[in-house]
Amino acid sequence: MKSRFVALSLSLLACLVARAQIAPNGALPGLPMSLLPPNPTSADNLRLIMPERQCISGLVYTGNPYRVAMANNQLTINLGAQVISGAVPAGCPPQAGEEIDLGRLPPGNYSMSLVDPVPRPEKPVFSNITFTVADARVAKAAPYVRLDYSGQWWDPNDSGWGLFLWHDAIDNVLAAWFTYGSDGKPMWWVFQPRWRFQRETFDADLIQTSRMPGPTSPPPNPTSLSVVGKARLEFSRVQTIAEIGTITYTIGTGPEITRSIQRFRP
Repeated sequence: MKSRFVALSLSLLACLVARAQIAPNGALPGLPMSLLPPNPTSADNLRLIMPERQCISGLVYTGNPYRVAMANNQLTINLGAQVISGAVPAGCPPQAGEEIDLGRLPPGNYSMSLVDPVPRPEKPVFSNITFTVADARVAKAAPYVRLDYSGQWWDPNDSGWGLFLWHDAIDNVLAAWFTYGSDGKPMWWVFQPRWRFQRETFDADLIQTSRMPGPTSPPPNPTSLSVVGKARLEFSRVQTIAEIGTITYTIGTGPEITRSIQRFRP
């Protein structure tokens, strides 16, 4: 009877909050947890802050066990725990609440549900809590890049080198190019191009860094920078495709070279 009452109470609670909006302070209506920041943008890392965790008979939390999945703008958070037999172990005080990382989400409307395999008063399940992620770029002037090019890029016709691209919500780009020098040894170049159009950047200095060896790793010595050439990026002209592009570069006084790149998929 008690288990049926708990299940019924949790079901009713889920129905009551199914279409509730997040409170200004991030609190979820009727629930002892909060969503931070309360008014997220596409530049924010979204977190679900849980209440303190308790040890109860037959159940002990281990670390921060959870799994987050998303389908069609619906997030599902599955909690986990280690089930044990017997009474609560001695010396098991309440611990600080878990912080569940939901990551950065594109602009849009979302719903969020929490699933717990073992119903607990301090962690009630809920379904379809709605929230909105605003576009961090709405106030940004042209070129206003709509696609996120972050990730690993390579030329499948010449494996062994590639690009790591970091593209943030206000359109800053950092490219780290791992390649090989004239002596065949691996080396790194970096460049930080500004956008010329939505899918094409200006030329940027290719920078090579070095430092003298030291007694510790990394050595506490000044890093020297040298410009070895120029590079720019251009991506597909198809608005919905962020998978292919080119890198155009010159090294020293050498010729301008353009190579095709695509997003790396293991």
